[in-house]
Amino acid sequence: MKICIRHEIQNIAKLRSHKLKVTPIRLELLDILEHAREPVSVKTIKQSLKVSGADIASIYRNLEALKKLGVVLQVQLEKGEGFYELSGRDHHHHVICENCGKVCDVPKFHPKTMEENALKASGFARINRHSLEFFGLCKNCLNKK
Repeated sequence: MKICIRHEIQNIAKLRSHKLKVTPIRLELLDILEHAREPVSVKTIKQSLKVSGADIASIYRNLEALKKLGVVLQVQLEKGEGFYELSGRDHHHHVICENCGKVCDVPKFHPKTMEENALKASGFARINRHSLEFFGLCKNCLNKK
């Protein structure tokens, strides 16, 4: 994966603004997530990383550090595998294939009445964010059956 100099400069600034050490693995993680069209698994990240010595534990540690600072979001899916994406993008939901695990973004729609009902039922003062996933079969998997 070719890293664009402008994006690398932005990613360095992003890490420094959160008081995180700038390391090759963090820069490459941000670059991978920046260019991803949908949330990516750690397995996919591992396959995409060019940094030598980047084992699974290092990937998880760095993703966790970025997640704690709100730079990265973890999308927890039904089967437990975590997928990751950059935060700060437009709010969206996901549709997941129950057969092959493919994850696609669904453009923003805001179910305001669901949020209002959740506030009333829970007694919460406010809702900061929500997560909504749809599960089904992608066209490839449906055609194989």
